[in-house]
Amino acid sequence: MPVALNTVAARYAAYLAQQIPDVVHERDIMLARGTAGAMDHYLAVGHSAIEVIAVAMLAVGTIDIGSVLDLPCGGGRVTRHLKAFLPEAELSVGDLDRELEAFTAKTFGAIVARAPVDFAGAPVRSFDLIFVGSLVTHLDAAMFAQATRWLIAALAPNGLLVLTTHGRRHDFVETTRHRFAPLDKWEATLRALAREGFGYYDYDDTKPGYGVSVSKPSWVMRLFETEPAIRIVSYQEAAWAGHQDVLVLQRKAINS
Repeated sequence: MPVALNTVAARYAAYLAQQIPDVVHERDIMLARGTAGAMDHYLAVGHSAIEVIAVAMLAVGTIDIGSVLDLPCGGGRVTRHLKAFLPEAELSVGDLDRELEAFTAKTFGAIVARAPVDFAGAPVRSFDLIFVGSLVTHLDAAMFAQATRWLIAALAPNGLLVLTTHGRRHDFVETTRHRFAPLDKWEATLRALAREGFGYYDYDDTKPGYGVSVSKPSWVMRLFETEPAIRIVSYQEAAWAGHQDVLVLQRKAINS
């Protein structure tokens, strides 16, 4: 562990010394244009991703990462930081928004590596690190589980999956700071959360399958606690940008 600690610390220090590019695609809605401090916040969210990744690397003693996937990459809010933190790694990106995906790949020197929309079938390649920021937060329970199984299958041996979810912090933000959901939908979501450990609503009832999910850590753990091929490394509440929970899994047999 001292070797990993020193190596990751040196890598993180080198990352902090760099100037992170602030070029943003005109359609990147993650930048709150017209809001004071918008760019600072945009860059801070990407920086937070590197913090949780560095902690995950320390937790398992990983110092060498040869391949990285950022999915969904959007306009590269996190990708630009991954490029700075892991400059020697082969960087891949994927997103349903093909225009943003192409922009991110070109701007940050990444390879396009897409996941099936329904996360069916076997991945065509594997990665040492997969960062999944705010993907399963938009999926219902069945697709949440399906997507996560596909992502685990896309890990190389000893690879790390860093996955963000909505938990208690999201409910706090929703109910006290920003009312994103219609009140009736959110109340129904919370009832399901209390009853089953998982709640979900569609953004548009006429287009089911894409919305907002919220889950208890216990519900998330039940998806993986009997899976012998992976290890649950950590679960941190509100660890990504002070909002989303962060689950870290490693593709390493529990009995190895």
